[in-house]
Amino acid sequence: MSQTNPRSVNIAYLIPDQFWSSTVTGSAEIFHAMAQNSQVFRSKEYKGVEVSLLRTTHKKPTGFSGLPLKTQYFAHSSITDKYYDAIIIPSVWNLSMSNLRESEKALAWLRDQHQQGSILAGLVTGVFYLAEAGLLDGQEATIHWASVNIFKQRYPKIRLTPQAKLIQSGNIITTSTTPATFDLTLLLIQRFLGDSAAEYASHYFAIRDQSAPLPEFMEPTTHDTLVDAVRDKMRVSYAEELNLEDLASQFNVTARTLSRRFVSATGTTPIQYLIKQRLTIARQLLQSTDLQIQQIAEQSGFHSATVFGRSFKQEFGLTPREFRNNLT
Repeated sequence: MSQTNPRSVNIAYLIPDQFWSSTVTGSAEIFHAMAQNSQVFRSKEYKGVEVSLLRTTHKKPTGFSGLPLKTQYFAHSSITDKYYDAIIIPSVWNLSMSNLRESEKALAWLRDQHQQGSILAGLVTGVFYLAEAGLLDGQEATIHWASVNIFKQRYPKIRLTPQAKLIQSGNIITTSTTPATFDLTLLLIQRFLGDSAAEYASHYFAIRDQSAPLPEFMEPTTHDTLVDAVRDKMRVSYAEELNLEDLASQFNVTARTLSRRFVSATGTTPIQYLIKQRLTIARQLLQSTDLQIQQIAEQSGFHSATVFGRSFKQEFGLTPREFRNNLT
């Protein structure tokens, strides 16, 4: 490549539905600002950054907070043969296996881009897409603490180090926190535009220092990856309508197997554990909000105020209203 005619760094965001907006917009705006100052941000080979917003399916994605982005389907004829220097998969809210299955063609495209030398980065739950594509097998990776057990259950060949904010294994980068998005931004700037550009960007865009360590679960591991993964699912999805059969199906086991292993590891059934999680959330809402009892029942996963009241009194010895009155 001619040293007298540097080109833009081509960076693409491969965006699924329900994406976490800040893991796109934060770094994309920094890259865009660099493109506006390409004479400052340049190396012998590259100048500035050109950003493309691609989507994983034909369906136009929307951020889980409702924020829409103008995207282009990754397999559109106008970009079929385009090569990207780096591809970033943002975090996704409440990621499900159906999200991954819908993106099967995009995962094949990721593998092809990687074979051509593209740097791939997964942000928080975006790491699942790299894992599902088979690109992390045998590699070290990190992911958000709330997804650790589910991730281990589905991808046992990946060496997971969740306490790390960012891990680079060859041309693949994984992050475990949203703030680490900015660490990735600087890493890519340094890779293509050099140390001086990365240092300048860090000061100019006021990218903060390293954040505090990841929070840890209060409950210790059961040393049964299935049980730990199911517990994580219930902690995150306590407000959804969950039953034993649904949970078992999501983790590819029978209801009988799940119940047996859960009781063996925790001393309680999955549904009893789920109810306790919901009651814990409800108690927090009673303490910290002015929501009505019916609203608290619904927000904590009880679709009947009567069932909620009976369960709450059985657990804590007081009705929800009595518990709240005792706080004053």
